[in-house]
Order: sequence, then C-alpha cells, then structure tokens
Amino acid sequence: MKPEGFLPLDKPRGISSQQAVTRVKKITGCTKAGHTGTLDPLASGLLVIALGRATRLCRYFLEGDKGYRAVIRFGTATATGDGEGEITAQAQEFSFSDQEVDQALAAFRGWIRQKPPAASAIKIGGKRAYELFRRGESPEIPWRQVEIKGLERLSLGGISPANPFLSLNVLCSKGTYIRSLAADLGQALGCPAHLSQLVRTQVSRVDLAQAATFSDLEKDYRPWLLEMGTAVTALPRLEIQDTQVKAFIQGRELAPTGLAGEVAVFWQDRLAGIALATEMSIKPQRVLLQEHDINENIL
Repeated sequence: MKPEGFLPLDKPRGISSQQAVTRVKKITGCTKAGHTGTLDPLASGLLVIALGRATRLCRYFLEGDKGYRAVIRFGTATATGDGEGEITAQAQEFSFSDQEVDQALAAFRGWIRQKPPAASAIKIGGKRAYELFRRGESPEIPWRQVEIKGLERLSLGGISPANPFLSLNVLCSKGTYIRSLAADLGQALGCPAHLSQLVRTQVSRVDLAQAATFSDLEKDYRPWLLEMGTAVTALPRLEIQDTQVKAFIQGRELAPTGLAGEVAVFWQDRLAGIALATEMSIKPQRVLLQEHDINENIL
C-alpha cells in the first residue's frame, strides 16, 4: 500500500525543497509527492511534504501561518538579502542598545507593508523574479501587506561590531519574507543588515518538534507520517455516517447540518474530503476517499 499523508521533514541547509521531495519519494517509494511551501536552500527546518492524495490538500498549509527562528547580521547589506549575495552597503561603526532594538521591533508587529527581495520566487511578467535578477535585470516587485503575528527577541546585549547578530522568533502570515524583514529592520535602525541564518519552526499547526531527519525516515518513515486530516484542522469538522459515505464519494449532495462554508468531512475518523456547506445542502468539493477504501458491507 502506497503511503498517503504528510511527512514533516527537518530539511538540512544546502538543498532545495524540490530536492528534498525527490529524496523523500525515493525513501517512501511514493510516486506522487510535493511540498506545502518552499523553504530556501540556505534555510533549514520544517518542510511538510505531502504524499499521495494528500497533495490535493497542500493549499491549506500554504495559507497557514509560518514560524521562524532568524539570525540577522548588522553591518552589511547584500543584493539578495542573505549571506550569499553581493555586498551592497557596509557600516564600520554602529551601536544599538536593547531598548533601541525593542523600539524598532515594535514597528514591525501587526500588519506591515513589505517588498519581497529581488531574488525571490515572485512571478513578474510570467518569470520568476530570481531568474530576472540572475540575468542582471532589476525586476519591479510590488509591495504587499503581510502580518507579523509574533516577533520576539532572543538575544540580549545590544548590537555592535563586536556583537553584530540579533536572534528572533517570528510568527507571520503567508507571503512574508524574513530576508525583507531583516533588511527593513536594519533600515529602521539606520544600519545595513541581512539575514544570516533561518530555521523554519512551524507550518500551520505542525511544529519542528514533530519533524524527522532523512536518517530517521530511512530507518522507518511510517512513525512520522501524519494523517491527511492534519491539513484541515482549522476547518469545521463534519462526521458522516456509513449510510452517507457512498453518496459523498460519488459526489452527491447531503442534507444540510447547520454548518456554513468550507467543512472537512470525516468518516470513521478518516478524512473523506472537503465540502461546501450551505443552508440547502452539503456539496462535495474535493473527494479523497474512493469506493475501495470503504468496507464492502457498506457499498
């Protein structure tokens, strides 16, 4: 039986998200897999990988909040916003107290305007911005609204050339770029800065503590596999009976239940699919169970 569900991987630094997916496919023998949100090669940490039918639920992770542990280096700005880019600005002398840092951080909590880095996966005229950047072009990337839901300073002792690093915990909405946050924080303090290290610690309601290394997965991936329902914990839950499940998987509408909007439909604790609930009916939108998944005496 081919695996289905979500594997939380502790991705090492130095490989792309797609390379990680390819390796997981080889380990599990699953031919259909995908990640639920890109993690840059220079970043490490949580990458949630969908297997089998779970790939149809990736968007629920994409729309969820993300958590990061970031290290920002002050004194140097780069073209890419990370440690690999060409240096664009430097400062030899700078000094900021913990109080000054806290005052600057306060302005970045809540909804903020942010411009993604030039070397990003944003599409400009059908091309990825990083492709244009690598060709020497300067793509005009629009500003966007993102929400910083949590911004906690982890390091004390101020910032200076002798101690140029600032460690942060960040909880943010989808579409937030921590490289941009690092550069903008430096600008707010009047000092060039770039993102030195990044670890993703959370994707929606999955935490890095739940993640396996490649070594763990190679021993046995099955204990690490999360059920498909993990993707839709934020949706209202609707339990259907044995007498209803066949109609649901055949795409037929069910009687209304008083729920409204998108709901996660479960049968015997298994995610049967996603439905749209209205005052008139429960209409299947994305059916995940198939007839061979159901006990013969029900069909």
